[in-house]
Formats: sequence, structure tokens, C-alpha cells
Amino acid sequence: MSERQNLESQWIFTEEELLRTPSVLDGISPELEREQRGKGCNFILQMGIQLKLPQLTLATASVFLHRFYMQNSLKKHHYYETAATALFVATKVEENMRKFGELVAACVRAAQKNHALEVHRDDKEFWKWKDCILTKEDYLLESICFDLSVEAPYNLLLQYTNKLGVQTRQLIRTAWTFINDSTLTMLCLLYPSKTIAAAALYCAAKHCGIEFPDQDGKAWWDVIGVSIKDIKRACNYMAMVYEKNPLRGEDGVRYVATPENGAETTRTRVLAVNNSSPPAESVSRSRTESRSGSEGGKRMRDQSRTDEEISEEAVKKKLKLHEEAVGNGVEVPENNSSMRGKEKAPPPPPPPEKPESGELEEGEVDD
Repeated sequence: MSERQNLESQWIFTEEELLRTPSVLDGISPELEREQRGKGCNFILQMGIQLKLPQLTLATASVFLHRFYMQNSLKKHHYYETAATALFVATKVEENMRKFGELVAACVRAAQKNHALEVHRDDKEFWKWKDCILTKEDYLLESICFDLSVEAPYNLLLQYTNKLGVQTRQLIRTAWTFINDSTLTMLCLLYPSKTIAAAALYCAAKHCGIEFPDQDGKAWWDVIGVSIKDIKRACNYMAMVYEKNPLRGEDGVRYVATPENGAETTRTRVLAVNNSSPPAESVSRSRTESRSGSEGGKRMRDQSRTDEEISEEAVKKKLKLHEEAVGNGVEVPENNSSMRGKEKAPPPPPPPEKPESGELEEGEVDD
């Protein structure tokens, strides 16, 4: 285990421990705590949009916020103030600094929920947020034990897709969205970054219908070194949070609970080749054929009809050549195989000529 992973492990808690946070001990219900933490992370997002900060910086700020409230209560520290301070520290850690005045102005606009608001340096709100951030910065650093090392799941996600050899745009964008949503939850306190990245990859693979082939007889989660049970628990936690979110839209559920055992375990996995299973190439080929079964049958029928038409056209051509030869006076052998059963009928006998003599034939009348 690397030094960074050791530092990260001290901020990993169980679900039972999350039910005994300082905020819960102060009388705030776990549901309300999750909601207020989510609002704080959303405040970070609104500031980041104004300042045009990368998602990596916003995710780092969210981690600082969640770690801060494992040492402090929401009743004593408002989540907006903590969110502004966490983003200020994250811009330094990730080296995406913005002018302090611009950051304070973004805080004022986000707090007023008006991104078009004009903020002046002599405004009362401007000085209020400025003093709040500068005062709270040291306290936040002490609360997180000056541990500024955060391994974002985004980089791990790209490493995993590269290692598995599957880097489709839709897969990566879907997994990226999962990680973005996870920053609004307490998932970073339950699982390390590698598990969150693997869970994002698992949900994206299910959503996109993509399967990862085995490597040396190992499933893809064993290849990247993450337990499949941890992956599914992380997905189930996201499904639970999404279901209980009062701001959830009416467009359906995106995160569906997944059983930790059973057939779902192999849904994103292409089993390795063995004596009883077809090779991966034949599996993919059979799937392609099954999707275009009707088209393949249609092409075969069209091909057979084409062959019949070609043979019939050849016979007609030979008949035409034979007729032209007969018309030109060319003798054609009677045993020509192309003309068997198709000889022309003999021409009718010519009509009898009228006799030139004056004798009348029987039946004629002399005028």
C-alpha cells in the first residue's frame, strides 16, 4: 500500500460510524446532515461555474468539506462558509488559483443565488465573506489535520479504461457523471478513490451495455484490484441517496440497486475462453449476427434469387443467338444441348399454286 493510500485510509469510515458524526450527536438527523452536506457541495459547484474551475478542483474541495464535518458539527459551522473556505484551499492545492477578490465575489453571488449580481469591493457582503474565508482557513486546515493529499477518482478512471482496453466516449462520459454525482454525497468517506472509480466504471458499463473481457482468466475487477462487493455496495449507496433526495427529478431513477451476489455479478464481464464456452470473438460475432439476423436472411434470399435470374438470362441469351443464326441461314446441329426441348415448329406447307392452263379444275365455274 502506497503512502497516499495510507493517508487516505484514515479518512475511511463505516456506515455505523457515519451515524455518530458530530452533527448527529448534536441532534441533526442523518438524512438532514446528508442534505446539508449536499447543499454545501452544490455551493462549491456554483462558485466553480462562475470561476471556470476544473472539476478536479471542485472534487477536492468537496472532499475537504466532508472531512471537516467528521470533526465538527453543522450546527456550529454553516455549510456555505465551510464550502467557500474549502474551495479557497483547493484552488491552492490543485494550483488553479483565482484572484481572491474574484473568489469572494463568486461567494456573494452564489449566496444570493444571482450569478448576474454586480459586487463591489466596498459592499458589506463582500467584506463579510472575505473575513469569513480568511478566518476559517486555518481552522479548516487544523480540522483536516493538514492532510491535503487527495487522490481524485477521475485519474484512476482513465487508468482503468486504458488497462482494460475499453475507451469509448460514451462509457467514459457516463462514468465521469457518476463521479461528479458522488462528490455531493458522503461516498468519499466510505470507500477509497479506487473503489469509487471502479463503481463508476461498473455503473457506466451497465448503462451502456458494455462487457469487459477477462485477462488471464481474471475478471476485470480483479485486474484493477478492487472487490466486486465493494463496487456494488458503493453503487447501492448512490442508489439509496438518489432515492431519498428531495430534489430528485421525475424523469426516472438513474441509479438502480444491484444485488451483491447472483447473475448481476457477471453482467459487465465476458467470461474467459474454456472448453464449455465459445471464444470471445465468436461470442461477439454471434451477437452481431443476432442483431442483424433478419438482414442476413434477407441478403441470402436476395443472393439466391440473383443466381436464378442469372441462369435464366443465360438460357434466353442462347435462344436468341440460335434464332439469329437460323435467320441468317446458318445450319445449327440438331443435337445442340442448348436447344433441346426447345426446337422451333416446322413451317406450314406453302399454299397450292393456281394452274396457268385454261382447263378448269373440278368445282370451278366458267364465266
